[in-house]
Amino acid sequence: MERSGLSLADWVVVAIYLAAVLAVGLRAAGRQRSVRDYFLGDRSLPWWAVALSIIATETSAATYIGTPGTAYRGSWAFLQMILGFIAARVFLAAFVLKIFYRAEVVTVYGFLQQRFGEVVRVIAAVLFLCGRVVGSGVRLYAACIALQVAAGWAGDGATLAAIAVLGTIALAYTLLGGIKAVVWTECILGTTFLVGGIVAAVCILAQIPGGPSAIERLPDFGEKLRIFHWAPADGAGWWQSTQLFWTGFGGGFVLTLATHGTDQDMVQRMLTCSNWRQGGASLLASAALLLPMNVVFLSVGSLLFFLHRLLPESQPAGVTNEDHYFLHFIAGRMAPGLAGLVLAGLFAAAVSSHTSVLNALASTSIADFYRPHLRPGRSEEHYLAASRAFTAFWGIVLIVVAAAFIGSAENILTTALGALTYFYGSLLGVFVLGIFTRRGSQMSAAAGMLASVPVVLLLQAREFIATPERAPSAVQAALRALPEGITGLVTECVPRLAWPLWIVAGTAVSLGIGLLGRSPPRDR
Repeated sequence: MERSGLSLADWVVVAIYLAAVLAVGLRAAGRQRSVRDYFLGDRSLPWWAVALSIIATETSAATYIGTPGTAYRGSWAFLQMILGFIAARVFLAAFVLKIFYRAEVVTVYGFLQQRFGEVVRVIAAVLFLCGRVVGSGVRLYAACIALQVAAGWAGDGATLAAIAVLGTIALAYTLLGGIKAVVWTECILGTTFLVGGIVAAVCILAQIPGGPSAIERLPDFGEKLRIFHWAPADGAGWWQSTQLFWTGFGGGFVLTLATHGTDQDMVQRMLTCSNWRQGGASLLASAALLLPMNVVFLSVGSLLFFLHRLLPESQPAGVTNEDHYFLHFIAGRMAPGLAGLVLAGLFAAAVSSHTSVLNALASTSIADFYRPHLRPGRSEEHYLAASRAFTAFWGIVLIVVAAAFIGSAENILTTALGALTYFYGSLLGVFVLGIFTRRGSQMSAAAGMLASVPVVLLLQAREFIATPERAPSAVQAALRALPEGITGLVTECVPRLAWPLWIVAGTAVSLGIGLLGRSPPRDR
């Protein structure tokens, strides 16, 4: 039953799939005549395609391998956070999206310029670029780790090579096709990784001795599928536990308000629809898809746990990272061809999340920096060429950032979501200030954003100091270089806070300081 690795048939399936996706994306893109075409698709895309694109954008290789790893090592408590994700989408569709449409902006940060002034827009755009580069670097790294493990390649050199190859593939059709290529290919990619997850779950279940009845007889069956946790299991404070319902739901709600309400990568998709109602429909449809998709990948992790309990020899020898068990199952215990299909789903998750962020980074660079400040008054042809140049630039930057995460031992899903909290609390705070209040000046809004980021980074630093083995190699080296007095001071003075609450703290700081200012008369 056990295979030595992926077969030639598997790699052929993957190669054909990636070539087909590239061809479809370039054909669907058509010709772009302006920056509006390149970044917004002339607001002509249907809501259902945008919904699939949203799902594909937020579902990366970190989801594909990290979600099963989360279920394998624990329970289904992650669904508490998913419920928060869903509730936040409903809120955004009902109360926020129409405001961005009425503002008639290419990037969401144009709204901040209208509300507070140019300085706030520039700071917000910089924070977005920093946050998205870090978060997407983690996603690309996760995809390459998955490729390396599934293919049986060893060493950091193989990881670097995989990062370069995947990054280049994603860059190719984003560079040429713009947002239309991204959205239409993501419809295919989103469907593929969902099908891949279902196929994998069925294959694992088929190999479990005794089938579902044997699983139900296991003493920890109920606990492994438990969703709701109302009290900390380890006696820690509620603010320190990542498993509690209110921590997961609340943190997920605030995180999604930030990622889907202030992140150009996500908002850009909704702005490609013809009006705010269509954009809202795309967001609600993505909410409806989110729960079943995560149930599929949590099922993969739980079924793998049950397989290893009932068939101990199926557990890969010498593998200590639970995130890698799914990958070893694909490479070693799935039939040739089927393994290629599931691996294609993994590539789909990796490529879709990467291509979308390239377009968003480039659009922010053009609309918030290059066009208004560096090269104003140029032709549309000039800005279109510059848009492609920025797409290529950010593609290279993401490859470099992904390489910096080599060596991290943290669960890849936790790492990816945690990285999003670094900068997005500051963004959410200023958007809440601008949309739901009449207070805030350019100075107070800017000060709030700038003060929020170090607060969250200190919370992350405390976690890395307490468990340095979970930090990326570059961070471990930096921590070793710090004097013990500094690391001890951080440990003593910075409270321990569960990572889903970091973005809540960052938002509170940004909003609280922003409220101290008074809006100028033109904003009233």
